[in-house]
Amino acid sequence: MLLIQFRTFTANCKAFLSLLSFGLFGLLILASGQTVAHEIRPAVADLSITSTTAQDQTLGRLAIVIDFNVEMFLADLDASVLSNTDDAQQGNDYDAYRRLSVADLSLQFRKQWPRFAASLVGRAGKETLAFQLGGIEVENNVDLSLPRSSKVSIYASLPHNNNPIEFGWDAKLGPLVLRQQDVAANLDELYTAFLAPGSISAPIPRQGQAAQSKQAIITDYIKNGFIHIIPKGLDHILFVLGLFFYSARWQPLLGQVTLFTLAHSLTLFLASTGYIVVSPTVIEPMIAASIIYIAYENIRRQRMNAIRILVIFVFGLLHGLGFASVLSDIMIDDSIPNAGGFASGQFILSLISFNIGVELGQLAVLAPAFLLFGVIANNALWYRKLVALPASYLIGATGTWMLFTRVING
Repeated sequence: MLLIQFRTFTANCKAFLSLLSFGLFGLLILASGQTVAHEIRPAVADLSITSTTAQDQTLGRLAIVIDFNVEMFLADLDASVLSNTDDAQQGNDYDAYRRLSVADLSLQFRKQWPRFAASLVGRAGKETLAFQLGGIEVENNVDLSLPRSSKVSIYASLPHNNNPIEFGWDAKLGPLVLRQQDVAANLDELYTAFLAPGSISAPIPRQGQAAQSKQAIITDYIKNGFIHIIPKGLDHILFVLGLFFYSARWQPLLGQVTLFTLAHSLTLFLASTGYIVVSPTVIEPMIAASIIYIAYENIRRQRMNAIRILVIFVFGLLHGLGFASVLSDIMIDDSIPNAGGFASGQFILSLISFNIGVELGQLAVLAPAFLLFGVIANNALWYRKLVALPASYLIGATGTWMLFTRVING
């Protein structure tokens, strides 16, 4: 009996060491191209409209504070197509700007203000608005392995009419969360929207009496949830593929994915509403570790057991916290901790829509994989040796690389 247990232990150790060796090999291949990995997050713009009436004419001023990654703009990265800054050809320029002092970065932005102003779109009715630079505030005393946040203040005089305001920017600057600010207004009546790259806001009345429609909220957040799987969610894609390559049959796959979905939906809700607060610097390496473990499980086990079920549920909780860290950047509701500019009804609707988008993204990953391997292979004997095991080794190697970079850069 002891001999059998020893052999089992030895076999498990060999499988794990093989995966680790494969992962280290992957590190050697990828090390030459190492840069600091930063996921590109949406910019957030707070818009304020002040109006006065004089001699039957309505005068006004539009002021906007944009919180975004100035270094990306200066390096001319295209945030509409990149999932993180490592994918950019201008990665060296971006890193050079990141190393600038607060004063030097502010100076560089002021020099390139005309180019930034040309990327802005502002209208009052049919009249184009001319924006001026009010100032720039660069985050100080931060870990330079992480992207800095800079707040750029801009303003424009409004024409002598009461035409509503529209605002947006060039697609290269990426997605934009636009939030109307007015302390005197009802939060439900203020305009808040997630704008896809290059999109323009709906007309915003100067008195702030029009909120984004529920249909637009649902569409925007389903789309946002989807793109955080495809193309931006490589770690989540690897995890669900790891679940798939455990078995090409639909019953085990359905059970695993359902459990994973329930778990990440739970922590997505709890973290987005502020009941759980965990730093992304802790969560992201743990998500990478979950990819490695799932790949390791695929290699050493061939039958579903209670341990794997528990592991999937726990890792689902981790991935939900990862989704929440993304969602917290674009959902702000003062009535809900860590949620900021949305009213509570919009917040719940947005949260559900985002989760639907995540599930659609997962389905878009799993459906082609199942059609390609599940239907054709039908779990044949050659499938594990020729497909599942090599794929699991590759997934594990990629997870090892992710863990390495996230720990080093975290």
